Amino acid sequence: MIWDDFEAKWLSETLDVLKSKFATVGLNTTTDLVALSGAHTFGRAQCSSVVDRLYIFNGAGNPDPTLDKTYLETLREACPEGGIETVLLNLDPTTPNAFDNNYYSNLQAEQGLLQSDQELFSTSGEDTIDIVDRFSSDETTFFESFAVSMIRMGNISPITGSEGEIRLSCREVNVECTSSNKWSSI
Repeated sequence: MIWDDFEAKWLSETLDVLKSKFATVGLNTTTDLVALSGAHTFGRAQCSSVVDRLYIFNGAGNPDPTLDKTYLETLREACPEGGIETVLLNLDPTTPNAFDNNYYSNLQAEQGLLQSDQELFSTSGEDTIDIVDRFSSDETTFFESFAVSMIRMGNISPITGSEGEIRLSCREVNVECTSSNKWSSI
């Protein structure tokens, strides 16, 4: 399915790719990226989103080395190889139903569920590490930065006219029908 391929790719992108995508739409590649990623302080993801990280990271047959070993074992219990891919995992294992700054403490403890999240703290020498540290130690600073970044993201101009599309399903890119100019879902 298109969504599965899209989701799997997005969830495993490197920090450089994430920064490039933020820059492309005019967002700050440090504070906006780290603050908006903090929305993962609550929510869930399916095993299918992380199973490669647990067993065959980068196709090498080993787990992602940035995962805390105890957390890795917890995740493997919930998502065994060949297991049910729709099992839900908390994005924030410590306070999964609260909007708080524990997401950043989880990254410091190598407990970022999604690779794209852990990249913010585990990519050596990156400027995002200091921001993760700051948000982890100061929840008010995180909340204030998150609010500013949400406003900035809300001000991104949508592509209109022949340059854009109104998706029939937000999870799928529309495909042009060959018989007309109308768009249809896959």
